[in-house]
Formats: sequence, C-alpha cells, structure tokens
Amino acid sequence: MTTYPTFEPKRVYTQAFCTPDDIVLAEAVRGFVNKEIMPRRHDLEGGWHRDEKLALDTVNHLYRGLTELGLAQLGVPEAYGGLSASPFARLIVSEEISRGDIGLATMVSKIYWATSIMMAGRRTDLMQEFAPRIVTEPWTTAVCITEPDGGCNIEDPAFAFRTIRTVARRDGDDYVINGHKIWPGPGGQPDHFSGADLKGHLGYWVVASTDPALGPDGVGIFFVPPDAVGLGFSAPYQKMGMSWTDENVELWFDNVRVPARYRVDQEPGQGWQILKGQVVAFGRLASAASLVGLSQAVLEIVLDWTAQRTIAGTPVRQRSAFAMMLGEMSRDIDIARQYYLTTMWQAAQRGELRELYGRAYEPEMVAKCSAARSFAADVAEKTTNRAMELMGADGYAYDNYVEKYLRDYKIVRMWLGGPHRDRLDIAQALYGPYPWPGDASGESSTER
Repeated sequence: MTTYPTFEPKRVYTQAFCTPDDIVLAEAVRGFVNKEIMPRRHDLEGGWHRDEKLALDTVNHLYRGLTELGLAQLGVPEAYGGLSASPFARLIVSEEISRGDIGLATMVSKIYWATSIMMAGRRTDLMQEFAPRIVTEPWTTAVCITEPDGGCNIEDPAFAFRTIRTVARRDGDDYVINGHKIWPGPGGQPDHFSGADLKGHLGYWVVASTDPALGPDGVGIFFVPPDAVGLGFSAPYQKMGMSWTDENVELWFDNVRVPARYRVDQEPGQGWQILKGQVVAFGRLASAASLVGLSQAVLEIVLDWTAQRTIAGTPVRQRSAFAMMLGEMSRDIDIARQYYLTTMWQAAQRGELRELYGRAYEPEMVAKCSAARSFAADVAEKTTNRAMELMGADGYAYDNYVEKYLRDYKIVRMWLGGPHRDRLDIAQALYGPYPWPGDASGESSTER
C-alpha cells in the first residue's frame, strides 16, 4: 500500500477546525488501521466462505485494540474517567477507522452515541453508572429506533412522532415497555457478546412513547438492560455487508420492566430533542465522516492499481482521461470532508452563535447534518462505482477490496432515514415541515 503525502492527517484535517492533539490522534488511529485492520479486512467477513468464528474473533480482537487506544473514552468527560476529546476528534476517528472497515467505525460510534444521549439528558447519575465500564473494557451497545410499521417515519417531522408504536407505560417506580423494533445493532442474546476480547453488551437505548397520541410530548429515550425479562431477539439479519461488525436484529418488548430512572429524558420536550439532535442529526454527521473514510480507502486502492497497470507501456494514471477521473474523485472526497468538519464546527458553537446556527435538534442543524451525510454518500457511491469501472474485472474481484467497500457504504447511506429523508429534511428547513395528514394548520411539529 503506497503512502500518499497529500492524504496525511496533518494535511487533510485543517487546523481551522482541529487541534494539534486531534491530528496526533488521527495519526495514531491511522497507524493502527494500516498495521492491524487493512491486512484483515477479509477476515472481518469470515473470508470468502464467511466463517462466522473467524469473523467474530477478528471483529472482537480489532475492536479491543481500538478501545485499548482509548477511543471509547473520547466522548466521556474527564470527570467520569474519560478523555473529553473534541467532537472533531470523534468524527476524524470515525473517518480513519472507516478507511479500514466502516463496520468497526460503527461499533466505536455506538459508544459515542450512548454517551451523547446521556450527556444531552444531563444525566450525571447514568454517566456515573455506565462510564466506569466504558472507559475500562470493550463494550458494545445499540440504539433502537425503527419499527416494522412505517420504517423511518419516526425520523419524519411531519408525523410528529405519532407513528411510534413501542409504548412505555408508567407503573409506580417503573416503566413497562411493549413493542417491536427492527434493525438495531449489534443486538442479540447477552452471552453472544461476552468473550476474551469483548466484555459484553451494555444494553439498548430505546425510542418509545408514553402515548403516541401525545406526539412530541410523549417521546422518551429508555435504557433497557441486555438481559431484561421479556426482551426477545431474532437471529441476525443476513446482509450484503457488515454481517458481524453490526449484527442487526429484531427486538420484541413483552412487558419489559425498567426503573423510571432509566428514562433518560426527565424534562418536558427533552425526549424528542435528544432523538432529533443526538440520535438523528449527529448520527447522520458521524455517518458522513465514515463515508469519507471509506471513499478515501477506495481512492488509494485505485491510485495504486492505475500506477501498476499500463496501456501501451504507460501507467494508466498517466493517461489524461484516467488522471482527470482520479482528480475528480479526490476533489469530491475532500469537499465532503470539509463539509462535515464545517457542519461540526457550526454545531459545536455555543453562546451567541447558537442562535445563528441553531441547536442540534432544530430544523436548520438537522438539515446541515443531513446535507453532509447526503453529499458524502453520493461521493461514496460515485467513488466505489468509478473505481470498479476504472479497474475493470480487478475492481469486481474479491481480492482487491473495492467490492467490499461498495457493499458496505450502501447501508450507511440508508440508515437514519436514508437519502430521500436527508433531502426532505434539507428542504423542510427552508420552508417548514409538511403538515400531519388532516391538520390544516400545517403546524404539526414543535420544531418551529
């Protein structure tokens, strides 16, 4: 694998946004990716014959290595034993890991997700409970959003959260949860996540409603332990990519009882704000960073290939038609990178600039995060397809990895509402949400 100076972290992560410490962190992660992940990309899928034991052993071993670098601690404040890293650090870590495998980056991001949910709810008690585990051992976790009826309708502001069918009813000092979630991951029986390299599963952060008729006022985020009584799992979905780095399942909640303190949001309106801000908006922004890392890896593959393959004795990349395509790929990737960094800068502002750029859950910021993911996904699609076309049959071949990156990028483009939801959220920030069916006022959402 050739090293290209123009792609070094100190060159691609501008210090207009990132600190020197962020750059040092990116360099350390890149070193791990190049040495440990790149040679084992096929093993993460169990090889050509999809050996499950090989895949899981590889996933868990590499995930432990990433946590030993301190990456799980980045989003945890120093007061709880973490590193209090900047939000830029977490995004560039996602990009760097995704050069090797976007599924591993997703595993690390799930811990950031859980931490950000607790921090957004200002739940110091929950941080005190979970942070000691996060900062000392490799754990995994999952957020449960999507449901069988309506799919990504939960992310659609026009429906005002009234389509949520997973219901949490207050019963004394507990909530009792009933419902059905699809696609959370990683998920499954607790003992599946316990071994030499993986300590266990922290549990599930579940989007539910106390009463769907209440719309935004009923939205809550509930923590459900992985071994809760009444919690049932399907077998993992069989997918075209990320088979073991993100084992997606269906979850059933049959009178699952959790203490009331496991409702993360404790203030009126806080539940939907966490859902729209920390879960949806920032989830899309993190996806943008990961898609950029995946695209970067593909560009490096095709640059190496076009240096070795010749046409009439001249390397392919020295032919102007091919050189222009490679230059365009590099241009698009860097634009996507600067876009997500700029969006993170806007989201991170406080004080007077908050009114200028909006809070994380407000339509303007949701739109910006959606645009960053949307553009990065388009770049990933173009890059993987163009690389395969440039490389011909070699791009289509298993041994050269492009087909793996092509398979992996697709789900990152689709989750959290998908490419169409991205574009609709961008548009709705311009002129307001569509009205809830039957609501002539058009003021169905509390986001304005």
